[in-house]
Amino acid sequence: MSINLQRPIVKALGLEMINGSTRLLGIPKQRVQVIISLPDITAFNTQLHDAITYFKNRAETFIITTSGIDECEKIQNKFELKNSLISREYKEFSNTFGIKDEKNQLKKSLMIIDTNCQITHKEIL
Repeated sequence: MSINLQRPIVKALGLEMINGSTRLLGIPKQRVQVIISLPDITAFNTQLHDAITYFKNRAETFIITTSGIDECEKIQNKFELKNSLISREYKEFSNTFGIKDEKNQLKKSLMIIDTNCQITHKEIL
């Protein structure tokens, strides 16, 4: 593994998950980190669930949302998601990674951070 100076290095960020635990984003890990921002958690669907499940041994996934805790828990229960997958800490996340619109609202996005803490893919959807 080597660092590519053409890619940005991620600033470490602690995210509180809806279960109260804290997960760290942007620190060296053995798996890539996949961050999905969904302003409305009800946009989570079977295709996203299947992708997360398929890559669970190769990727650590985070979902960032502005939705309320009740909506998050409904989606968590409906799809039987780990209770440490969803975070509502969207303000610091969107400021740190520039994933907000002109009204400072969280945008829907996908970001992949490699094991060297470098952003290899960032797409606003």
